[in-house]
Amino acid sequence: MQSDYHLDSVAGIWSQPDFQSIDYSDGAETEQRLKRNIDTASDISSLSLELRQHCVDWPTTYHLSGLRANILRPFKITAKHDVLEIGAGCGALSRYLGECGASVLALEGSLRRARIARLRTRDLDNVTVVAEKLSAFETPKKFDVVTLIGVLEYAALDDGDDDPAITMLSKVASLL
Repeated sequence: MQSDYHLDSVAGIWSQPDFQSIDYSDGAETEQRLKRNIDTASDISSLSLELRQHCVDWPTTYHLSGLRANILRPFKITAKHDVLEIGAGCGALSRYLGECGASVLALEGSLRRARIARLRTRDLDNVTVVAEKLSAFETPKKFDVVTLIGVLEYAALDDGDDDPAITMLSKVASLL
């Protein structure tokens, strides 16, 4: 991590002291419920039957169901891969990628969601969660895989550029 990132030892996430979250959420009540469900679960794996019991609406199904990982399964991610996950959300795919053994840097623009993603990956030492906007993220590291699942359409929340999607994709290309 860059020297200006600091670890919140309680939450287990990295951020800059002046970090400002992106204004994106499924709602405070929904995200508090997700946090509580993940925090109290004994099985937080990507295929957790315990978490699946809490899939009662679209947001909980999106964040807790094991089905989301199906989008990545064909790529056969392994411990040989360094992965940058842009828009980690509440950690569903971070969890899956970490279980594959990959070294995962999960970047999330919402501080609350970054905290939930870390809870979901709390037992995976190969997953690092960073609360940061992609536009402000700087690293000399290059990644084997960069994911943008459900993120590109929100590029304007991160960058006020004339063409935020192109700006985002250019940044992603520079990290590969």
